[in-house]
Amino acid sequence: MADAAASAATLTPIPARAQGLALALHAAGDDTKAVRALRDGTFLSLAHGPTALAALVREGSLPTTPAEAAARLAQDDVALHAELCRVLETGDRDEATRRLRKATGLDLANAYLLVEQLAEPED
Repeated sequence: MADAAASAATLTPIPARAQGLALALHAAGDDTKAVRALRDGTFLSLAHGPTALAALVREGSLPTTPAEAAARLAQDDVALHAELCRVLETGDRDEATRRLRKATGLDLANAYLLVEQLAEPED
């Protein structure tokens, strides 16, 4: 991933409805309200809002669930994903959360949810 702001912005789950509203507001030229729409009811920080909006406009969608965020992490940052999986094999979820936050700039709540998703056994 390019930088922590981009990582946090693209790994924070945002409901599909909020994404649709943000895209419509952006198309109408109101990026301030578009960022607000992305942030309402999510853990997306104000600092990461504009970056999330830019990613949404560029890519068409952002993760809507922690599972989608985990899949995106695995795709976009293979090395970090592998590192977190190694740490989780030891059972140290706190250390995995710390490393994820340091590498991505995610807030504690989203980092915790993503680590919990990574720690779940696959079916």
